[in-house]
This record gives sequence, structure tokens and C-alpha cells, in this order.
Amino acid sequence: MASATFILILFPVLTEVIFMRMSATILALAVLAAGCTQRAETIGAMPVSPGDYAELNCNQLSALMVAENAKLKDLSRLQDEEIFGDFRVMGASLGSVSAEASPNQDSLIAYTKGKVNAVDIAMRRQGCAM
Repeated sequence: MASATFILILFPVLTEVIFMRMSATILALAVLAAGCTQRAETIGAMPVSPGDYAELNCNQLSALMVAENAKLKDLSRLQDEEIFGDFRVMGASLGSVSAEASPNQDSLIAYTKGKVNAVDIAMRRQGCAM
């Protein structure tokens, strides 16, 4: 009977200690993952002016769109290959880890996405076939 009372008294204290240790671990993983590589689909587009492409005709815009989409696909593949592991805790993704010495493609992907958007807007303004 005394051991049951002892356990009931210590249970809240032990639970709190375990929770604090788990919280510290989760926080450490989140901090570690904060500066890690993003997946290509989560990288936003950089603003690029569609006015830069106003002088091009529909054929030139279409060719540029194909080239930029191919470039974006290649950059995205390189970025996603760079990632070799995700931190997942209780179903929440805390980030990804990149391989050592792999080039990060974040800025190139963001610029290329912006360029694709700008070319798309320029094509729509000129009434080009999509």
C-alpha cells in the first residue's frame, strides 16, 4: 500500500520531467532544422517583371517558357536529391537535412519560378496560345 501511495505522489513529478525532456528534444530538432534545405515545391517565386518580356513575340515567349520550365524541373530535381532526411516528430515536419557540400538551389529555383510567372503574364497580355 505504501508503494502505491509513493507512485501516486511521484507520478505528476515524473510525467513533468519526461515532458520537459521531450520538449527540449523537439525544440533542439526544430532549431537544427531551421537552416536546412527546403523542398523545391515549398520555395516561393521571386518577383520578376513581365515588362522584361514585353518586346518578345508569342513564338519567342513560348520557346522561353519551355526552356524555363525545363530549367525549373532540373533545378527542382537537384534540390530534392540534395535532401536525404526529414525530421518528423508526432506527424509534424520540422525540416530537412541536406548532404554535405551539396549546392543549395533555393535562389535559382525562386528566380526561375518568378521568370516562368513573368513569361506567363507576358503571354497572356499578348494573347498568345498557352
